[in-house]
Amino acid sequence: MKLLKLLSISASVMALTLSSSMVKGFSFDFDDDDGPPSWVESYWQPAPRYYYYPQMNSFDRSRVVEGRQRHMQRRASTMSQLSNLLSGRYGFDRAEAVRLARNIEKSAGWALTRNFHPGTVIDSDSRTTRSLWGNEEMFRANAETLQSAARALAEELEKTPTEEEGAVYLRTRSKPGDGVTTAAVSSQVWQKYSDVSNTCHVCHRNFRSPFD
Repeated sequence: MKLLKLLSISASVMALTLSSSMVKGFSFDFDDDDGPPSWVESYWQPAPRYYYYPQMNSFDRSRVVEGRQRHMQRRASTMSQLSNLLSGRYGFDRAEAVRLARNIEKSAGWALTRNFHPGTVIDSDSRTTRSLWGNEEMFRANAETLQSAARALAEELEKTPTEEEGAVYLRTRSKPGDGVTTAAVSSQVWQKYSDVSNTCHVCHRNFRSPFD
């Protein structure tokens, strides 16, 4: 009987020892009920900035993408019309040229960047590259530069310089029978137009995919 009791006691002691070591080896640390366990802090860190891409739901994403594409198409059309006016293709119209330049000014800056939420880049219809993430300040700076360049172009187009000031004379639009008429513009107009165009190209090079 004594032997059986000793064997029973020994078995109980061994079982307690084994269970204690197993619990210690496989349990998580829940010593702080107010915060996450230590294993959460070790293995659930936030993803690096360049891996995390915020995403909108598909309906809002499509709406924003379509809105900014219309916005960019209107600007492309405006630039084309300005180019035609300054090249003399259809005859120069000062009031129309100023109006077009002011339209670009109004559509740049915040009016441009508000349509480029980072969560809308991953979309089959978007040509905006993922490089927009982490470079939002550069993108905003480009939009503000475009606004300033368009304003400078409009102000240059409004000038009517004299011949002594280096005026360039462009053939204006006229009705049949009116004869040939010209308008004096600043010689800096084409440089100002190039500033606007180059700003657009810089932004496209950095943030627009070359593929449809």
